[in-house]
Amino acid sequence: VAGLAAGGELAVVDPAEVADRGPYDVVLELVGAPNLPADLAALATGGRIAVIGTGAGSRAELDLGLLMRKRGRIHGSTLRARPLEAKAAAARAVEAHALPHLATGRMRVPVCATFPLEDAAAAYERFTSGSKFGKVVLLAR
Repeated sequence: VAGLAAGGELAVVDPAEVADRGPYDVVLELVGAPNLPADLAALATGGRIAVIGTGAGSRAELDLGLLMRKRGRIHGSTLRARPLEAKAAAARAVEAHALPHLATGRMRVPVCATFPLEDAAAAYERFTSGSKFGKVVLLAR
């Protein structure tokens, strides 16, 4: 889960820790339904949850009372159904707004494991095993 805390601090948080690490003005939900209750618990008053991935499930039970008390918003988005021009505009926005934070180290991509390219089968096995936090990376040497 990626979150933007009050004051503009960017954080990538293990889903098991998200409820303890808030409140967040923005929660970017990458996994889907199982994380939604914790996302809502960690949401700041007036915050928003953007759902962009549902790999672990697309149906969730939601405490609407908590959503209302926090005056929160939930919205979803996907690039898949968008025209090529919209995808290009999104890529330019990432280049302008996210890549500078990666370059300065203000934002980091968590890496769970790395494998040499020759061990692609082992990397895929790690990827599909679940209970990982971060990317599985293949290294070309």
